[in-house]
Amino acid sequence: KQWYQRRVREIESMRFRSVAVSDLKLGKKVCMKANKVNENATNKNAYIVFASEECVAGAVAKNGTKIGDNCIRVDKVVKSKKEQSDDQQKSIFVGNMPFGATEEEVREALAQCGEIEYVRLTRDKETNIGKGFGYVKFVDSAGVLLAMKIKDSVKVGGRQLRIQRCKSKVTLENKKKISDEKKKKKEEEEEGRKKGGFRGRKSKGTDKDLFKTKPPAGKKAFKPPGKGSNKQKPISKRKFDKKVNKASKKNPAK
Repeated sequence: KQWYQRRVREIESMRFRSVAVSDLKLGKKVCMKANKVNENATNKNAYIVFASEECVAGAVAKNGTKIGDNCIRVDKVVKSKKEQSDDQQKSIFVGNMPFGATEEEVREALAQCGEIEYVRLTRDKETNIGKGFGYVKFVDSAGVLLAMKIKDSVKVGGRQLRIQRCKSKVTLENKKKISDEKKKKKEEEEEGRKKGGFRGRKSKGTDKDLFKTKPPAGKKAFKPPGKGSNKQKPISKRKFDKKVNKASKKNPAK
């Protein structure tokens, strides 16, 4: 806190988070009061509230500054859409890391790709042990291209890293929507089968709709066989003779 007060003034509040405690059974609050902190943990997070936006800009400029053996990561909590897209274009996803890997080890392994802005490893809230994956943001997007070229030869702690481009939130949300829609359709089909209804997907239209279309100019509309059709039905010989007799009476031969 004193380090920041000397360089960036007007700090309203500061809160430390993700502090690894030595005894999980006692709980975080008890351990923090008794100063039972895991000494092997190399990092923790802090949230600082400034009085003005100018101070925020000054603090972000200190990103990458070394304190002891570690490089600190200073970033905004709330970002604009432009800043979010910039992060996505210049970042890579790094997986298959040892749980005990540190930010400095990942930084050293990918230093050949270009200047690194920050390394963020995802850790467990309670134990502060790594989950085996994280994100690396380069100063220039060219660093992402170089990282993709050497992705099969980068190792940390004897394990080959799995490097991928970062996907935007929009594409992930669209994929989720599509999967949800497919799930709904499957559930509807299963319910229909259980009730003894349709089997398979519902048809968008019926056969009658095919005959509702208007015919092209100069041609008569096609009528399906049935009611209103000109097709004659077969009749018996007796009925045929009656019709002939009626016709002969109305129009007798001259």
